[in-house]
Amino acid sequence: MLLPEPMSRVLVVGTKQRLPDTIDILYSLENVHIIDFPADVEGFSLGSPMDAASDASGKLLKLRSVEKDLNIDEKEQVEQVPISKIENNLDATIAELESEVKDTIELRHAKQAQLADLEDKLVQLEPFTSIPLGLEMYRGYTSLKVMAGNIRTNPDSALSEVMSGHYELFTSEKGTFIVLFVSTKQAEEAQRILGQNGFVQVSIPEGEGIPQTIGAALENDIAAVKREIGEINDKIAELSDRHASMVLASDEHLSIKVEKAELPLRMGASAHSFILEAWIPTDSYDQLDQALTAKFGDAVHFELLENRGRADDEASVEESADDETDVADEAPLSLGEETPVKLEHGRNAGHFEFFTKLLSTPRYNEVDPTITVAIFFPMFFGLMVGDVGYGIPFVVLGFLGLRMCTSKDWRAIATMLFYGGIWSIFFGLFLFGDMMGIEFTAPAGHAAGLVPGWETPTWATLLGIDIPHTLFSIGNFDVNLGYYTKLGSVEPLLYMSLWIGIAHLLTGLALGFYNVAIRHGLKQAIMEKLSWILIMVGFACLLPVAIDILIRGHDIDFTNPLLMTGIGLFAVGVIMALGGVGGMAIVELPEVMSNVLSYTRLIAVGMSKAGMALAFNYISLGMIVGIGMENMDPTTNIVMLISALLIFTVGHLAIFILAILSAGLHGIRLQYVELFKKFYEGGGLEFNPLKIKRRYTVEE
Repeated sequence: MLLPEPMSRVLVVGTKQRLPDTIDILYSLENVHIIDFPADVEGFSLGSPMDAASDASGKLLKLRSVEKDLNIDEKEQVEQVPISKIENNLDATIAELESEVKDTIELRHAKQAQLADLEDKLVQLEPFTSIPLGLEMYRGYTSLKVMAGNIRTNPDSALSEVMSGHYELFTSEKGTFIVLFVSTKQAEEAQRILGQNGFVQVSIPEGEGIPQTIGAALENDIAAVKREIGEINDKIAELSDRHASMVLASDEHLSIKVEKAELPLRMGASAHSFILEAWIPTDSYDQLDQALTAKFGDAVHFELLENRGRADDEASVEESADDETDVADEAPLSLGEETPVKLEHGRNAGHFEFFTKLLSTPRYNEVDPTITVAIFFPMFFGLMVGDVGYGIPFVVLGFLGLRMCTSKDWRAIATMLFYGGIWSIFFGLFLFGDMMGIEFTAPAGHAAGLVPGWETPTWATLLGIDIPHTLFSIGNFDVNLGYYTKLGSVEPLLYMSLWIGIAHLLTGLALGFYNVAIRHGLKQAIMEKLSWILIMVGFACLLPVAIDILIRGHDIDFTNPLLMTGIGLFAVGVIMALGGVGGMAIVELPEVMSNVLSYTRLIAVGMSKAGMALAFNYISLGMIVGIGMENMDPTTNIVMLISALLIFTVGHLAIFILAILSAGLHGIRLQYVELFKKFYEGGGLEFNPLKIKRRYTVEE
C-alpha cells in the first residue's frame, strides 16, 4: 500500500491488581505501541516496576556473570527450552552454575596470575643468562656497588681511564648488557660514565644459582602452568557447551520478565490504578477490545480516543466501527501527537525497506517510498550494468545472500545484487544484446571500428555458431537480441536516459502532489506540486525541439505544436509555482534541467564499463585467437594462453566489482537525491509494538 497503516489512539485504565494480566494481553497481541506517560500530569505519577522486577533482575545479573565467565555467546543452533522447565529449575540451575563455575574460574584466575608472575621473572632474568655469574654474586657486599643494565656503547675504555683498573666489568655477547662491580667510593663517577654511554639500569633478580639453570626451571614451570590453564579452559568449554542452551534460555526468559515488570515505568499511576495510552493499527481495535473484555469484562476501561487521519491539522475523534463502543469527544490526556508508522509490504518489496529506513522512516501522512525504490533502484542498477555475463553471478550471489545472511547490511547488498542482476540480464539480452562486453550477434548498426585494426568480435563468431538476432515477433514488433550498443549508440542512449529521468521525476512529483493533497488539501497541492508537474511536462515538450535546434541544426519553427505547448505549460507552471512557493520558484527553475541531466549517468556508467571490457577483450582475445590484431595468428603457446586468460579474468573481475560499487551508488543516489526530493520528507516515528521475541525458549 502507498500509505502506512491507519492508526488509532486508545486509552486503557484499570486497577493495579489487574496490571500484570493487562500487560500480558498487550504483549500477546504484538500490535500495541505504548505512548510514554509524561511526568508532569496533575493527579498522576509515573508507575513503578512490579514486584517481579527486583527478583528477576537479581537472577539475571547472576546469570550474566556466569555467561561472561563461561564465554557463552549468542548461538544459532541451540535447543529451545520450555518455559515450564526454566521456571521449575531456575533457582537450582543458577545455584549449581555459581557453585560449579566459581571454583573453576577462581582456579583459572590463580593460575593466570601465577603464569604472569613466572613470565615476569623469566623476562627479568633473561639478560643475566649471558653473564657467567650466579645470582648470589650480585649482592651481600659492603664496599662494592653492583650496577646492571642495558648499554648503548661499551664503557670499558672510559672506565679504565678514570678508574685505573679498580672495577670489574662483565658484558653480554651482543654488548648491549653489562654488569659493573665498582668501589662504593667511585660509584658516583662510574654512574656518570655509564650515563654518557646510554646506560639504563635494571633490577637484579632475587634468588641464588646460575641464571641459565633458573631460566630453564622457569620455562618448565611456565609450560606446566599453561597446560593446567589449558585443562581448565577445556573444562570451562565443556561446562559452556553443557549449559549453553539452559543459560541462554534462562537469560531470555528473565529478560522478558524484567521488560514486562518494568513496563509500568512508561505508564501513569495513582494510588490504586494505572492509565496508559497507546497506538494500535485501526483494524486491530476490535481484537484488543475483545481480548480485554474476555479477560476482565468491564473491570478494565478501554476507550478509543481517535482514529488518526492523514491531514497535518487533524485531531478529531472518529467513531469506532464497533457501534457498542463509546468514544469520547476529546482525549482526556494528550500524551503524544506523533503517530507511529507501521509499514506493510509484500515479500519482494519488503527487501527494499532497509534502503528507505537507511535515510529515514516515512511520516504517517506521506507516501511510503519503498515501492518506488523496489521498482526503480534495481531497474537503474540493471540498466547501468546491462550485461548478461555480470547479471548471472549477481543473481546467484544475491540469492545466496538472501538465503544465508542475517545481517541487515549484507541482506541489503544481496537484495541489490539479486534484483539488480535480474534487470542486468534483461537489459543485457534485449536492449544491448551482450555478455562480458561481447555482443551475441552483429546486426546492422553493430559497433564496428571502435579500435583501429580491431574487428569487433561476437559470440556467434567466437563460438562458430549461428545466433539469431531476432528471437520472436509480437505482431509487427520484432523482439531482438539487442537494439543498441553501449559504445556505438551513444546519442540515442543518452537521449533515452533523459526521458527516463523525466518519467522518474514526474513520478516523484505525482507522489508529492498526493502527499500535499492529503495533508493540506487539493488547492495547496495544485499550487505547490501541480505547478512543477506542468513545468516538467513543458520541459519534456521542449526537449526534442531543443535537441533539433541545438544538435541537429534545425531552424526554430514557431508553428511547431510541441514548441508552443511546451512554452505554454512551462509558463503556466511557473506562474502557479510563484503563487504557491513565491520567489523560490525562480531560484529552483534551473534544477529542472540539472535534475534531468543527472540521469545521463545511467548510460555513462554503462559506457565506462563497456570501454573497459573492450580493452580487456581486445588484449586477451587478440592474444588467444588473433582477432583484429595485426600480424598475429591464433596461438597455442601455453604461456600466452595463460597470460591471456589471466588478463581476461582479472580484468572482468575488476569490472564486476566496479559495477557493484558504481551502479549501486549511482542507482540509490538517483532515488535519494532526485526522486525523494520531489515528495519525501521522512522523520517519522517507527511503530514499535510490545512484542516478545523468543529464540531460545518455547511456550508449551
